[in-house]
Amino acid sequence: MKLWRLLFIVCIGGLMSARVQSQVALGVAVGANYNMHSGFDIPPNATGVGIVIGGQADIPFSRSAALLTTISFDNRIGKYSKSGNDSGHDYTMDVDVTVAYLSIEPLFKYIIPDRPWYLVTGPSLSFPVQGKSETVLTTPGFAIDGYESSTIRTTIENLNPRFEWKAGAGYFFPIDKKTVIMMRLTYAHGFTDVQKSVDWRVNSITFLASIDFTLGR
Repeated sequence: MKLWRLLFIVCIGGLMSARVQSQVALGVAVGANYNMHSGFDIPPNATGVGIVIGGQADIPFSRSAALLTTISFDNRIGKYSKSGNDSGHDYTMDVDVTVAYLSIEPLFKYIIPDRPWYLVTGPSLSFPVQGKSETVLTTPGFAIDGYESSTIRTTIENLNPRFEWKAGAGYFFPIDKKTVIMMRLTYAHGFTDVQKSVDWRVNSITFLASIDFTLGR
């Protein structure tokens, strides 16, 4: 809860610090993230691609500095395969894990002078919406191809809020005086476990594109 209060204060402070309301831009953002799951309880090669969709506000402090705040829905997908032998029987497990979040990230934005490039860095706080996993277990059997498979679907419970730090760079180009298209690539380092009492964290690389409309004149 303390992290949530901190981010809320940062966002409100950014809104109050915007020098000219007509410079504030609102937009819709969509993109994808490449997720890398790690931890003692997760195989090191668990990776997956998820979607990101939401809205954002670009709140300027000056010509070169702004607060770029995004509120989005995103899912952190991880997939891995594991083979082994149990009591003399070979098996293969194909696991697909999905954890969905509602995220807020107030990022400090620095615009490189006289260039259509910018840098961003800042915290991201996410609240879990849903967690689920699907495991396909394949074993030797009497099927036509010589194998039998079964699918196990479970709900992931006891999910933690996610706190991570993001850093990256972006590019923008104006369509007209009030419309701009923005793109950015960020790396997020996770500091919290996905699930309580489970050593499981996620780092992500996210590509996000948005179309922003400036308010006022």
